[in-house]
Amino acid sequence: MRFRVLVTAPYMQMAIDRFRSSLEAENIELIVAPQQERFEEDQLLEIATDVDGVICGDDRFTRRVLEASPRLKVLSKWGTGIDSIDQDACRELGVAVCNTPNAFSKPVADTVLGYMLNFARRLSWMD
Repeated sequence: MRFRVLVTAPYMQMAIDRFRSSLEAENIELIVAPQQERFEEDQLLEIATDVDGVICGDDRFTRRVLEASPRLKVLSKWGTGIDSIDQDACRELGVAVCNTPNAFSKPVADTVLGYMLNFARRLSWMD
């Protein structure tokens, strides 16, 4: 039996081809959703009901979506915040919730430093 994984996280979708052959060698079927920033409940009900795992972004995994996905075993958030996932429903339904701490620490730090320089030197006002 193949383990089916849905990929909705936008940044992961851009990198998935690097991992595809390794995952498929382990009998993992990748289903890459059409790329968008966030999937809402009604969209997830159309694409996430027949998968064993999801690599998600800020998608809205509500109780309704989770209950409609009986095969789902794990939600892995590409990032740190898991507030868009109904964690109580996950616990009740036995769905593990994971995240990727520090996945974006350097890009966020770079952005903060860039904004600090921008505001301190009024760079955007000079444009």
